[in-house]
Amino acid sequence: MSLIDHHSPLQLLKNAETHYIYVAIKDGKAVGTGSLANLGTPEMPRYYGTAIFVALEFHRKGIGRQIMRRVEEKVLELGAAKITVRAAVNARHFYEKLGYTYQDGIEIPDEKGNFEMDKTLLKKNYSGK
Repeated sequence: MSLIDHHSPLQLLKNAETHYIYVAIKDGKAVGTGSLANLGTPEMPRYYGTAIFVALEFHRKGIGRQIMRRVEEKVLELGAAKITVRAAVNARHFYEKLGYTYQDGIEIPDEKGNFEMDKTLLKKNYSGK
């Protein structure tokens, strides 16, 4: 499945059945999106931040950070404390700034050029406690 097919309206509707999908809106337009998917099982969840995109003209305005904060909050709401992302080469520094580290310390891209990165979440960072 191509990247375009993976993000087609039909595929997004299908994903909405199993993913938590967040959309950033600015002046009535969608300018960013992010999803949370459980790629494990209900008994042993493995939460992944997926399809994190921000329109190019809105980069470096805090939108991606806000989307990831909401995705991370949802992980905690679901009772977990760890999230994984597959960071593209041009996004890995963004995730590093958010506290993500390379899975198992391996800073080598996979066959698709993505880096597996994890973050352990602390409830106090999100609830103010």
